[in-house]
Amino acid sequence: MENTRKNHIDINLCIGKYLDEFNYNTLKVSFKARSIIVIAVPQPVSRIYFTIKMKKKPVIMPPMYLFNTNSKLEKKQKKVIEVTSIVERVLCSINFRAVKINLPCKLLAVGSGLGSYGRNNICYIDDESSFYWIGVYISDMPCENDTWQENKIMDTCKDCNLCLKNCPGGAIANDRFPIHADKCITLYNENEGGFPKWMNSSCHNSLIGCMRCQSVCPVNRKHIDNIEDIAEFDSYETEMILAGTQLYKLPETTYRKLDTINFVEDYNLLARNLKILISK
Repeated sequence: MENTRKNHIDINLCIGKYLDEFNYNTLKVSFKARSIIVIAVPQPVSRIYFTIKMKKKPVIMPPMYLFNTNSKLEKKQKKVIEVTSIVERVLCSINFRAVKINLPCKLLAVGSGLGSYGRNNICYIDDESSFYWIGVYISDMPCENDTWQENKIMDTCKDCNLCLKNCPGGAIANDRFPIHADKCITLYNENEGGFPKWMNSSCHNSLIGCMRCQSVCPVNRKHIDNIEDIAEFDSYETEMILAGTQLYKLPETTYRKLDTINFVEDYNLLARNLKILISK
């Protein structure tokens, strides 16, 4: 991780704050850490409907976002809490413990053999698809068979450049494996503020994040149409959101829908991101 930051200044400048949040210190855990457990939870693409001028506007949200966008808020996130309780219950049944920890999930998933990198820097689980949420836990369960391996890229990627061609910002390039962080759509629509001048409306395709590299990937082909409809906002609710109505002033039913799509904590981004999608 440190080498990546040193060798690629744009990564350190653009996403250094995320990398700084990783917690490598296990001293506060009440047990002796003896293993790392990496899990992958299937998570299809989500679809949300907003009503604009009496017409329903479908908007896509990539996998993972129903779980979290901010590691600091995981202790409040219902889906993360649910999955963690399952992990804890399974280990408890064999007299071991586990604690959720913020470590580089993709790197650990690939290093453990659970997944492989795609050319787009996204982790593909068992070379099957990228539509997963990855969680990392430390445990006192001994690791009898060490499966750690060198990072690898899927064989499919060796003769394929579809994600490179379809990236709206040109973040995926031939000059290096790490993406050019300053050209990634996700970097900008996950954070407050304006969009750079080069990012026109055609670049935007998701309510948050970006699906362009995943949607054309041959490995995802058999799963790309597996889309889950998760919420629908009527015209009144949509108007309030677009108007920037404060979260606490929204009706309880609207708040619950926002909670369903995991946009309570990121509500300050919703109006801006939605406006640019419906302007297309």
